[in-house]
Amino acid sequence: MCIVHACGKVFAASTWEKNMKKDVDLSCIRIGTEDDLADAMALASCLLDKTSPDLDFVTRQFSSDLLVAVLLTTAYGTRDKTLAEVLFFLVDPTWDDGRQILCFFSHETQAFQQKHAALWRNGLSRKMARVTDDDAAQAMVKRCYLQWKNAFAMGGGVDVIAKPPFSIAVFDQQAVAKALEMVSGLKDDKKSGVDRVLQNAQVNEGYRVVLDARQASARLEEAKARFENLVEPISRLQIDLVLAAAMAPEDFHITPILLLGDPGIGKTYLATQLGEALGVATEKISAGGAQGGFQFTGSHVSWSGARPGSIVTLLAEGRSASPVVVIDEVDKIGASAQYPVLPVLLDLLEPNTAKRFKDQFFDMEFDASRMIFILTANSLDGVPAALLSRVEVGGCQASCRLK
Repeated sequence: MCIVHACGKVFAASTWEKNMKKDVDLSCIRIGTEDDLADAMALASCLLDKTSPDLDFVTRQFSSDLLVAVLLTTAYGTRDKTLAEVLFFLVDPTWDDGRQILCFFSHETQAFQQKHAALWRNGLSRKMARVTDDDAAQAMVKRCYLQWKNAFAMGGGVDVIAKPPFSIAVFDQQAVAKALEMVSGLKDDKKSGVDRVLQNAQVNEGYRVVLDARQASARLEEAKARFENLVEPISRLQIDLVLAAAMAPEDFHITPILLLGDPGIGKTYLATQLGEALGVATEKISAGGAQGGFQFTGSHVSWSGARPGSIVTLLAEGRSASPVVVIDEVDKIGASAQYPVLPVLLDLLEPNTAKRFKDQFFDMEFDASRMIFILTANSLDGVPAALLSRVEVGGCQASCRLK
């Protein structure tokens, strides 16, 4: 099979036909050369030609053009250069809607620096601009996603799509589908925005990538130079990361850390900085100000103002199974609250129970056992013994402010 280049050049695609079943990365696209567009077009054609002709001609051409653009963008990008990453491009939770995806290429320059690619991108932008209706754009992107997913599976990339490398299944897709059905029957005031959490949970078939322990340890080593008196907690975290690097993703676990120190010395700030040093999303929750465990678990849909919890939202919206949760002031939890926070925290900090953590709003269990928790406290006096038994305590003195 041959592909005719946009500028008249004939390009043989047989190489991709031979290697598709063993190659699922984008190394075949010769970035930085005038051949990059031809390579992307050949690969896109090789992938999509094998799919069933269910789509009309216009949609198939649209899908092919969009795939070429995403292949180039991914090949020139900083993320993994795989078909899984190409597919993820269309369902990345950071997009607001389908229109934003289509408009993206009008402003993207890195992937279209070569002369032929730049000219082709200009034509693509004009095509994309004709899709002015938001619903139509969303529907078109969805059809492209389904076609690509089927095409990549037929091309031999099904394992990569179903389970990205170094990942675990955080969300069971049957449970997510059941929750979506439940949400669809809610009144508008209760389902506003919450269906997007579930749609995000469907990304990558519910799989999330476990923290790269070696890279995280290296980043923490660099962070030591920026902090005073945090060397001990960081070193303990690095030990856990070294052990985790030798384990399967399913066995990944980091012991929670409790940063202990006087009020006003910046413990919370330092905790969030440690989270950022690991290179994953970070969420801060004040245990002293939390209104019961609902902030973590969500509240039942029958309650007024019910919303999903922060844990399910954090895991759904990101790509990592190991985001950092900073829980501030755990010495102010208290035991007299009508809806205590402590039982929820204990469930989250215990891997066996965190594997089946339940969001009350969606009535859905998911796996939160690979999350990383950094706690802070002014004193050990108010920290419950059960909580202390699940953490590593690290001192944080006044001199540990960021340099």
